[in-house]
Amino acid sequence: MRKRTLFLLAVLALATILSGIYGERTFRTILFLSELLNYDQPGWMGKVSPRPAVEEVSWEGPQGITKADLYLPGPEGKRGGVLLNHGVIDTGKDDPRFKRFATVLCQAGFVVFVPDLKGMRSFRIAPSDVDEIQAAFSYFISRREVREDSCGLFGFSYGAGPTIIAACRPEIREKVRFVVSFGGYFDLRNVLSFIATGRYEFRGERYFRKPQEYGKWVFLANNLDWVESLNDRTVLRKILKVKLRDENAPIDSFLTQLGEEGRNVLNLLSHADPSQTESFIRKLPPAIRSYMADLSLSPVLKDLRARLILAHGEDDDLVPFTETLRLAEAAPDPGKVYLKILKTFSHMDPEEKPLTLDNLFSFYLPEGWKLFLLTFHLLSYR
Repeated sequence: MRKRTLFLLAVLALATILSGIYGERTFRTILFLSELLNYDQPGWMGKVSPRPAVEEVSWEGPQGITKADLYLPGPEGKRGGVLLNHGVIDTGKDDPRFKRFATVLCQAGFVVFVPDLKGMRSFRIAPSDVDEIQAAFSYFISRREVREDSCGLFGFSYGAGPTIIAACRPEIREKVRFVVSFGGYFDLRNVLSFIATGRYEFRGERYFRKPQEYGKWVFLANNLDWVESLNDRTVLRKILKVKLRDENAPIDSFLTQLGEEGRNVLNLLSHADPSQTESFIRKLPPAIRSYMADLSLSPVLKDLRARLILAHGEDDDLVPFTETLRLAEAAPDPGKVYLKILKTFSHMDPEEKPLTLDNLFSFYLPEGWKLFLLTFHLLSYR
């Protein structure tokens, strides 16, 4: 028996205690998890829910015509809605795994809206993305298929930050009922310290985990155009090309070609002592420092009105889970925060452990229950 199937059966056993009170939502939650934990093949959802109708829609956004996919669960009246931010991925809304997730979320009962965010498709996160998300949400809740009083936003990883910032905007904050952040950040300075040093902390508790090299080069790709020196920008672009092809490739031959500005950028991405992070950030080009400040959550979170559903993999090696703990701690209303730290996920992918009796009771059952409760909570907004 596959471990994930056993995991699901364990969740099913625990979920039966709720079925008498919340029968339909419990049932849909189990079906949703059957899909989430078996991404390589269809689960049970398709046996009871038809595939959604998918329409491509467009509207005039802040940067011109924007397109999106609209997933419709059926003709039976208005439904709660979710705007999904596809995050930093070159395939954007057309990524097969992401389309699968949108389909399953729709089959669970939501109208799902996936705008095509061009900046994130090109590995760039910018304050302009917040404008795009805000405009997309305004258009989404104007659609006749959705219940305006039960719509929210869902962001993954680095895409969760701009999603939450958009939810704090005065133009839409009273209309956003919930925001889901999975593997998101709170302060990019903390993330930069982690991807360079592997060290992170929360409330005096210190941790170490070897970070993904990929995170460094995504940051560089995102900020390369803000490097003022043309020579350094050119050399850094060559380094980026080499590292994205092979993260273990040597770059020593490029280092002597860099000026002070370029060396400062690389020093930030490769230093070993977290106490040095702030000094390296201060040496960054002003445009990069401004970008980091604009995408920080701390100045705007006080304006959030929506409920927060927060999840993060404890073994995340791209964004440390302590970022979500900070986000939960800084939320303006602790009573509106639903938080789970998951041992079952690294960054975005499920993890497995050997099937032993000890792991069944210490890992599969308690972690399955967390996933069940997260999904059960989300589905209350349909």
